[in-house]
Amino acid sequence: MGLFSLSLTIFLTSTLAAIINASTSNVSLSSNTTLLNFDSLPTTHGLGSLPSPHHHLLFTSFSVFAPDDPSLRHLISQHDHNCATSAPHALVGSRSSFAPASIAIANASSMAAAGLLPYFSLVAFEVKPMDAPDVGSTVFVKGHSVGGGDPLEWRAEFPAGYHLPFRVEMGKHSREAWERLGRVEMWAAYGEDALDWEFCVDDLEVQFFLAGEGHHQLVHQEVG
Repeated sequence: MGLFSLSLTIFLTSTLAAIINASTSNVSLSSNTTLLNFDSLPTTHGLGSLPSPHHHLLFTSFSVFAPDDPSLRHLISQHDHNCATSAPHALVGSRSSFAPASIAIANASSMAAAGLLPYFSLVAFEVKPMDAPDVGSTVFVKGHSVGGGDPLEWRAEFPAGYHLPFRVEMGKHSREAWERLGRVEMWAAYGEDALDWEFCVDDLEVQFFLAGEGHHQLVHQEVG
């Protein structure tokens, strides 16, 4: 499903059924997070690329887009203008050659040079499927630890219809702390064959950690 093939027009619904498939554990997350809102990144006719890296992270199969840009007026649904929860920009993601969109540590050496440990925690983000597949869609998130082992997994099912962005708080909704991550994968699918579907993301909250001081969080930052 491409950004330029969205065409359905039905009434907006914000009904969400979240399905949690991770095990239960106690979670304690600090408010010292880095917020990435992507609003300072340039776009041309409403679309743009992310720099590589962007604040120590490598974004693969994601693009920046401005939902309210007049150039996209006839290319996306009017009900997807809410993708940018902190206007004007958000990210749109989809699978590429069957590989999910991903957010990963870009370069461990450059992070060490900046005094940071080579991993991050995924704290929260806003997400919704684009357009409105008539069979509904599911957004999947998978986290890969730098130490290996079984990945963390979470998903949310969106019934048929248009939706408001859903704020995912990983500790609250998965009941696990998504810490010491080297890579996070995201994708959306619909139908019995789990076909690819585009989704949008905004207001990504992560935590980075200072080297040499244990698990000490950086102070709050907001990054465009």
